[in-house]
Amino acid sequence: MSEKPLSYGKLCSIFYDATKAYAPEAEVNFYAKFIESKPGRVLEAMSGSGRLQIPLIKKGYVVDGVDNSEIMLASCRARCKELNLNPEIYNQSLEDLKLPHKYSTITIAVGSFQLICDRSSALKVLKNLHAHMEPNGNLLIDVFVPDFSADPRSERFARIDNHTVIKLTTRYVYDFENKLADGFCNYELIVDGQIIERESELITVTWYPDEELEELFDQAGFKIIKIYDETFRASGPSRVVQAVLKN
Repeated sequence: MSEKPLSYGKLCSIFYDATKAYAPEAEVNFYAKFIESKPGRVLEAMSGSGRLQIPLIKKGYVVDGVDNSEIMLASCRARCKELNLNPEIYNQSLEDLKLPHKYSTITIAVGSFQLICDRSSALKVLKNLHAHMEPNGNLLIDVFVPDFSADPRSERFARIDNHTVIKLTTRYVYDFENKLADGFCNYELIVDGQIIERESELITVTWYPDEELEELFDQAGFKIIKIYDETFRASGPSRVVQAVLKN
């Protein structure tokens, strides 16, 4: 299995932007302190519609974005245009990453790394990030373990305007042996109480015990410096791994 080709649909993209418009100040400041400690160019990998990238740019940093979802990147470009921002944004898979720059800071926020479910693909991605890092740079990856005690079915709503709501119903199925969680997502576009459009997608994520995570980073040429107990995912607890290139 390769890096999951995230072909987000229209309703998913609208829902995402409505519920995760921009990273909160605490999250932006968390990453900013690492950028300040190692000044230079920043890459947000799996950047989506610019949830974290755009606030960091607005703080004055040079932040490139890369993602393999053209729908999400189109949203990012549109938002940047409205704000008179012109960052470098790349439509690439991290497994085939080939950018013209090296970076002092590389981030993957809010658990997105775990969308790469195959271990060999994840290793390849980390090696590619390694190749794009400055020698003294920081790699920062947000990781989480699903809350297996939570209700496997959830409903969320995003209000778009006075007439329009998108309802998201998600059902989770866990494969504990292979450390995989399937999220079956159904979106409904509701206008004045009537369902106008439906969209479905499957989102699969994996998770890592600490020792397996450390081994994966080590194989990719990274040394984990610290794991911060910082939660920025709205859907549950997470931590941020700080890693640097091994000598």
